[in-house]
Amino acid sequence: MPVNIMNQSSRVRLRFVEGVDGEGKEKLSTKSYSNIRNQVTDEDLYAVAVDMAGLQEKPLKAVIRTDEKEIVA
Repeated sequence: MPVNIMNQSSRVRLRFVEGVDGEGKEKLSTKSYSNIRNQVTDEDLYAVAVDMAGLQEKPLKAVIRTDEKEIVA
């Protein structure tokens, strides 16, 4: 049965290190950006995310891309 993709959306999350707690575990914070064009390549998105993170005082821990698709028959 063929399926179609509807309502595609992407977002990117930048995860930053806030510091270390008393037990030595990293404390993290996240900043999310929505409505990323699906045509943007992972490489381009990563490059922009790293540039944006460079404007922050906190060190960047991770760049996370989330793609959501509705699959209909």
